[in-house]
Amino acid sequence: MSVINLRNNGSPKSGNYILDSNVWLPILGIDDEPSSDHYKIFFSKIFKADDAKIILCSIQLSEILNRLLRFHANKLYTKKYDGRGTQVPARATFYKQEYRKSEDFKLRYDTIIDDLQGYNSHILMSDLKQTDFDALTSFDAGRLDFNDHYMYLLAKEQSATIITHDADFFGLDIEVGTFNLKLYKLYTSTIRPK
Repeated sequence: MSVINLRNNGSPKSGNYILDSNVWLPILGIDDEPSSDHYKIFFSKIFKADDAKIILCSIQLSEILNRLLRFHANKLYTKKYDGRGTQVPARATFYKQEYRKSEDFKLRYDTIIDDLQGYNSHILMSDLKQTDFDALTSFDAGRLDFNDHYMYLLAKEQSATIITHDADFFGLDIEVGTFNLKLYKLYTSTIRPK
């Protein structure tokens, strides 16, 4: 395993990258972390590098779309129903029965797709070639969720570096890039001689 401190190594090298959803979401509109500006800058540098590609798989595309659309639905739900009493539908009901049929949903969906298509020159859509059921479904659920496990396998298969802000991928046999200094210091403390 190798963890790269992107504060010191902020220029993308040639090769493949997988951006964790916590990096994609600020790029596409959910900006709730002060550190997201660093990832946005790194992302823009990938687009200036001719020999760097971002791998995006269908599972992650689904995760990103669902999270962004639910984010916008929750904002609309709060605006429409907060403080309205007991005749308020549950958020899940609102999303499925009202929001997905709305013009706002169509507008938000089309905007997200347009944004992603604008990055198409550096995005490589790819899914795992590996189809072994046991390899896909056997993982430490206390450490990773299925989507992260899938991205880990994809990173190994494609020799890709995962760019992330959280420690989900820490300790695995892949390269990880981060602006998270706590994650980087945790990694460096494990490789110091005793």
